[in-house]
Amino acid sequence: MSGDRSDQARKSAPRATDPERKAAEGLTPTGRRRQRAAPADLGGLDELIGYVVRRAQLWMVQDFRRALKGLGVTPAQFSVVRVIAANPGISQVRVAEALAIERARLVQMIDSLETAGHVERTRSAVDRRSHALCLTELGAELIERTQGPLEVHQRNISARIGARDTEELRRILARFLT
Repeated sequence: MSGDRSDQARKSAPRATDPERKAAEGLTPTGRRRQRAAPADLGGLDELIGYVVRRAQLWMVQDFRRALKGLGVTPAQFSVVRVIAANPGISQVRVAEALAIERARLVQMIDSLETAGHVERTRSAVDRRSHALCLTELGAELIERTQGPLEVHQRNISARIGARDTEELRRILARFLT
């Protein structure tokens, strides 16, 4: 009986066309193996620390986006939520300074996080011109839901450069946090 079901599933499943199958297998339409082109000469860019750091940053952001996919939060919003979680009642100005985000951009992010129910803005008891930011229960749940994907992302970085080099890189780059 189970053989009948698998036959039925195969018959009803969409079949890849021959060109689609060949492309998926890395073959040209004529069935030859595709040759990867040699990478372009970067003209010395690979010798510039800033360029290499930027490329690493792009890779890391893409990997982090993949890790957070489906959670409804961007890497930038994740950073804002983490800072608010660590500093309940923090002002928007201090969040912007801590994360080096333009204030106008931060206001948009806070608006989005507030609309989603993750963050709550209240008038500051210390400075009536500013807002105090706190996480809601949903915001705290978001922090919990991102923990697993964050660990996956960290493991992906370590897999790429090694655990010892990951720690060394963190130590070296920490100088840029101030």
